[in-house]
Amino acid sequence: MGVLSYLKRTFGRGEEPAELEIVDNSIDKSLFVAEDDDALTVENRPETVVTSKSTLIDEIFAYLNMDFESKGYADAIVQPDTHYLNENLELLVQDYQLKIDQARHKFQEFLTELNFHITTREAMGLTEVVEGLKAKKTIVTEHLAFVEQERTDIANHRGKIARIKLSYTKGFKRGASALSNSFITSSNI
Repeated sequence: MGVLSYLKRTFGRGEEPAELEIVDNSIDKSLFVAEDDDALTVENRPETVVTSKSTLIDEIFAYLNMDFESKGYADAIVQPDTHYLNENLELLVQDYQLKIDQARHKFQEFLTELNFHITTREAMGLTEVVEGLKAKKTIVTEHLAFVEQERTDIANHRGKIARIKLSYTKGFKRGASALSNSFITSSNI
């Protein structure tokens, strides 16, 4: 007997259907997710938060979006020395330069591979595939142009690198000032 036949017979006689038992098949979230309120405090959160599907450009902008002012402030609290400030500024510049150089290398490598695919797929007559590859090439070429401009700006100490330096220096000065203010207010003279 099929399900539909059973339902017709049961409901056709005016009988009420038996109540269905509802079973909770949900999975306990705590098995897979640790819920810790202190998991991302200022002290232990990562400096650069990047999604797992990020691109090189996303990584560059994630670095640029870091809170350099707070970093400078914290560094000044540890060591409020001009030499320390200058060393840290140089490290920030070098870190950014490294990200830019890495992206440049990867973009150039990818463009070489794209050109190969465009040439071979064109020879096969795969028009739509070739158009998709050309669109991707346009995007990568634009990203490479951005990276090349960043390299020039870093060498000339302008653009985004100037913003990083200004933000870090501002925070560092605030931290050094806070130390002095704390010293003045805590002295009993």
